[in-house]
Amino acid sequence: MVLHQSCLSVSILKIPFLVVIIVHYLFSVVAANEYQYRLLDDLFKNYKTEVRPVKNLTTVTNVEFKFFMNLVLDMDEKHQKLTCNAWLTLIWHDEYMMWDEETYGGIDNFKIPAERLWLPDVYFYQNAADKYESFLTGHLAVVDSTGLVYWSAPVIFQGHCRIDTRYFPFDRQRCIMKFGTWQHDGNEINLTGTGDTSTFTTNGEWDLGGLNVTNNRDFYPDSPGIPYTDVTFIIDFERRSLFYVFNLLMPCTLISLMTVLTFFLPCESQGKISLGVTVLLSLTVFLLLVAEVMPAADEVPIIGQYYAATMILVSLSLAMNVLVVNVYFRGPDRDSSPVPRWAKTYISGYLAWVLGVKAPDDPKPERTPECMPLMEVNCNSHGVGPTFSVLDHSREESPLPHIRRNIFHGDTFSSNACSDDRHTSKGDQEQSILLRMVLRELRTMNSQTEKQKVKNKATTEWKRLARVLDRLCLIVYVVGTLSSILVNVCQIPW
Repeated sequence: MVLHQSCLSVSILKIPFLVVIIVHYLFSVVAANEYQYRLLDDLFKNYKTEVRPVKNLTTVTNVEFKFFMNLVLDMDEKHQKLTCNAWLTLIWHDEYMMWDEETYGGIDNFKIPAERLWLPDVYFYQNAADKYESFLTGHLAVVDSTGLVYWSAPVIFQGHCRIDTRYFPFDRQRCIMKFGTWQHDGNEINLTGTGDTSTFTTNGEWDLGGLNVTNNRDFYPDSPGIPYTDVTFIIDFERRSLFYVFNLLMPCTLISLMTVLTFFLPCESQGKISLGVTVLLSLTVFLLLVAEVMPAADEVPIIGQYYAATMILVSLSLAMNVLVVNVYFRGPDRDSSPVPRWAKTYISGYLAWVLGVKAPDDPKPERTPECMPLMEVNCNSHGVGPTFSVLDHSREESPLPHIRRNIFHGDTFSSNACSDDRHTSKGDQEQSILLRMVLRELRTMNSQTEKQKVKNKATTEWKRLARVLDRLCLIVYVVGTLSSILVNVCQIPW
């Protein structure tokens, strides 16, 4: 109980001490505010924002311009515009913004809207916004007791930039951002600048390649002999091309490789032409989809050249397949003339050997010992007794059936088969007439077979010619595709 009373008495004794501290703090805050009010009243009593803050007109106001590149918001290739976010800091000395810190309660700086101070007329020369306004207004500035004014703010700039899309999507762009005074010449304001890229954040498409700063002192025709100072920032950007490689180049390359499959289909296949037409239509539809992604410019970019070459090659492959199919189905059955001699010699001969196209082996019928050539039936001078002579077809392999040798005695019938005209029996004459009819039919069959053989030979020659042309067209397309890729790759600025 005694301990509790002692703790309570100690707590009661602490209360006045805390009250004194709070009251002192409140009075100090009020005093500081009074000092700041009095400071502002004294500084701005006779201050004019329209007059350059120097006590001697010959004094040059040095303005330091710090540029921090932060973010690329948009790179409009069609309208040749760059939209970016930058952090700016401008520092200059105001001779009318100086005070003694001890006189005003130790206040060493204060913040104030920039419109209440004199501001240098610094403008962005490449401005492409709707209004040409100064970017210095509408922000706060910090003023210290030595008279230095610190103006800092993030600003979004939209300016003209010459965008070269010739190497899209492997392009590198260089944009120029020029800041300078418009009315104050170099004898009044000396503008110098520095650049920094440590605050840059990539937007997924553009990387910052570099930032160079140049301090210039130029003369303009509207004010001859009067120098003007400006700061020029040269900014290099590199496009990230991986997105375009996977979404634009790879599908086009796969489509062009699918066209090669049309040359591996046999000529008699109906899908040889339909596959080529399908590939061409798919490439056309794909081009329509990616046309919005490609920049609209007066120069044709590398990717546009590659797409144009691919379209030409795919169309050419379709035309070549039509030619091959047309040649393949030529022949006597379609009232086509035989293969020209020069085509046989140079295309079906030399070119086929160079391309490795082998001719199919023609099947040759076997000649058995028990078969003999056809015989011709002749009658003697009286027209009664038939004689038989051999029709020698040993030089040409005929598919017609042969008369068996075992029904004859040697190369002619035996003497019992034919007798003289006076002793010929009626059965022998009927046998002779029947044999004449059989041989006549055999001759007709042999003639038709020979004609069919000639037709088959002509058809085979046209088909062989088509196979050689198909192989040649395949090589031409592959060489054209590889050449197109190689030419475009060599144009990329690595």
